[in-house]
Amino acid sequence: MERMSFKMSAETDSARSIKHIGIIVFEGVILADVIGAADVFGVGDKLISSVFAGETGYAISLLSLYGGVIKSSASVEIMTLPLSSHEQHTFDTLIIASGTGNFAAYLEPGMIEWLQKTKNKVRRIGAVCTGVFVMAAAGLLDNRRATTHWVLQDKLIHEFPQIKVEREAMMTEDDGIFTASDVGMASEMALSFLESDLGPSVAKRVADSLLVCQRRRDHPTTARPVRVAEPSKNNKIQQASRWFAEHMAESINILSAANFVSMSERNFQRQFKRETGWTPHEFLLHLRLEAVRQQLTETDLPVDKIARRCGFLSGEHVSKLFRKHLSVSPCEYRRNERSVQKQLFPATSQQHQFVISRNLSQASQTTTP
Repeated sequence: MERMSFKMSAETDSARSIKHIGIIVFEGVILADVIGAADVFGVGDKLISSVFAGETGYAISLLSLYGGVIKSSASVEIMTLPLSSHEQHTFDTLIIASGTGNFAAYLEPGMIEWLQKTKNKVRRIGAVCTGVFVMAAAGLLDNRRATTHWVLQDKLIHEFPQIKVEREAMMTEDDGIFTASDVGMASEMALSFLESDLGPSVAKRVADSLLVCQRRRDHPTTARPVRVAEPSKNNKIQQASRWFAEHMAESINILSAANFVSMSERNFQRQFKRETGWTPHEFLLHLRLEAVRQQLTETDLPVDKIARRCGFLSGEHVSKLFRKHLSVSPCEYRRNERSVQKQLFPATSQQHQFVISRNLSQASQTTTP
């Protein structure tokens, strides 16, 4: 069994001041978050000490509620310090990593109390994916903008309705409170912190060294069609949007939609584009793609059948569109999304069982695709 830990840099370094970074982890933590954030600050610290003498450096501590060994999602054991050992220490930055253990952590009074006492002493706090729920339970996101993984967004809204959830954002910032939507995004978050502290040139050198963004370029696992825009102010365009949604499985054309709302085709196209930002054709395409995405995630239906249900000619047609817009095939998309769901909702969890198909079905009834 592998075990990892981090030693803090000496804070008595006479040449420069040190910013203390705390990475909070729980059982089942996504190892990529821990390593990603630690690497960014670790490499940044080495770069600063060797090239930019006298600049502020970083010290990293891995923390958990009670300290000791925490097992990650990859079965690598992580040695941590207890939060209580830092009661009097002022952190510069805290990052709550993603992982299945966060669903138990946000019910822990000790965790919530510590965050509430610490929040005013910390310059910035970030949370990744499921870590957002820990931050939310402590009240840190009340009346603030935030995001989390799309599978969890309706759960977050239901449990914490005072949060302003941004469904399409990959990362949000609201007065020093940061949230990231996807597992493994701690590296991107840490890099944005580094850039804020030391400027884009240093951040770029660290990024070039670590290639922290390569994962998203090479593996767009959670990419999905753009969510259809909120209803427009124009009542006729609202009616047309609903008509598209109700008839998307049929062979329809723009003229039929224009006739439905008693507008000329030319005027309809112009008004629709002005109100929604999309042409009617683009709107219908994204509406259908979103419906395919949901069917792939919620059902085991073959791609051909899903295609016909959503108004496409064939599974081959859908495959071409997915590769164009998402850079993956429908089967790859289904496999990748279910892999993420298994990480977020493991079948072995006894305390927190989640029925994915039911949750997604409820979400599809309460949100516009």
